[in-house]
Amino acid sequence: MSDVLVFERASASFAATLAQRGHHIVYRANQSNHCPGCGRSQWYVGRVSAECGFCGTAVPLAETAAQDAAPQTGAGRKKVSDQRRFPRMAAKNRKLQLLVDGSPKSFALHNISEGGVMGGGVPDLSPGANVFVRFDAGILVPAMVKWVEDGLVGLAFTSPVILDRAPGAN
Repeated sequence: MSDVLVFERASASFAATLAQRGHHIVYRANQSNHCPGCGRSQWYVGRVSAECGFCGTAVPLAETAAQDAAPQTGAGRKKVSDQRRFPRMAAKNRKLQLLVDGSPKSFALHNISEGGVMGGGVPDLSPGANVFVRFDAGILVPAMVKWVEDGLVGLAFTSPVILDRAPGAN
């Protein structure tokens, strides 16, 4: 792999990161973009990439940059709870069972949604572990451990479940 030389007036740390990650060609909206393969500027623009209309070279869109997964705070930004795919329902003082490697463990439920549950009381779980959540009437739902922190566990169902959100439907 060849070294990347950076000739511009930028801070040394910025130039060093460019040299480490290499040169990235991207399609920028509202600019004249020339194909790195043939030099022409006719594009088919999709949701995450643009393809040259002549030679078929595909480049990513600059607007689809990866976002940091850390919670963001500050004015004008959504709270983490507002970014969730499914709304949460409180479920304190309710116990379920988790089947971890086939053996049942008591699980103190804190909240639940169509996408997963959060609770505590199950030691020795690690992110990525596959478990089954046993609901009332013996219904088993496969889930994956997404996070473990301070005695709490976040589980994501492998496919969304249907919850009865009617008042008094517990």
